[in-house]
This record gives sequence, structure tokens and C-alpha cells, in this order.
Amino acid sequence: MCGCTIDNGKILWQYIVMNYLNKILPLTTVEDVLANLRELVRLARQREEWTQADLARRSGVPMTTISRLERTGLASTDTLFKVLFALNRLDAIEDMLKEQLRLVKFPKTLDGDFESAPKVVKRVRHKGGSK
Repeated sequence: MCGCTIDNGKILWQYIVMNYLNKILPLTTVEDVLANLRELVRLARQREEWTQADLARRSGVPMTTISRLERTGLASTDTLFKVLFALNRLDAIEDMLKEQLRLVKFPKTLDGDFESAPKVVKRVRHKGGSK
């Protein structure tokens, strides 16, 4: 769970507050993403019943790099993509990137950030020369 203790049927209030806040304001940190990434690589490799050496050979990445990726979640982008390709998981990243690209192409007012519409500035031309 979260390391919280249960005393006399009561859950610590910190656990309740954190659970509540995570549902309302899910905060993703870099550490969260790295933890998910290293778990994804390790579990996907194990699902294929591959050793780290097998994954290294199939991805063209040194085994020490595979080990570090599974331990820390850290790798260069091209290394990460090679490993995910070997594990047949690169399509999910591509889909996410396409969706994010689609979202950033929207004007802010259509992206859920409901600001007032931008003011239209009309140019006024004065008769009788420039001002």
C-alpha cells in the first residue's frame, strides 16, 4: 500500500488526504514517470522471457545500458526508442506523442483553457495623410 499503518480499524488521516488529493489533483513528477518507465521495460522484458542480454542483443543496446534503464529509468531518447521497439511497445509512445502534438496545435481557447476570446484590433486609417 503506502506504508501506512492501520490502528483499531482507523486508517491514518495522511493516507486519506493523499488519496483524496491524488484523485483531485493528480501530480505527475519526473520520478513517477521514470519509475513507470523502468517498470515497463523490466516487466515487458520478463513477459517475453528474455534476459537483459537477450534484450540488449535484440535492441542493439549494451547490456549495461539495459541494466541502468531498468534500475533508474534513465536512457537517451534513441536508446529508449530502440529498447521499446524491441519490446514492441514503441507504438504506444508514438500514439501519445501524436495526441500531444494534436493538442498543442489547438488554440488555447479550444484546449480547455477557457480564456476570453482575443481582442480584435482594427486598424483605423485617417484621412488626409499619415498620423
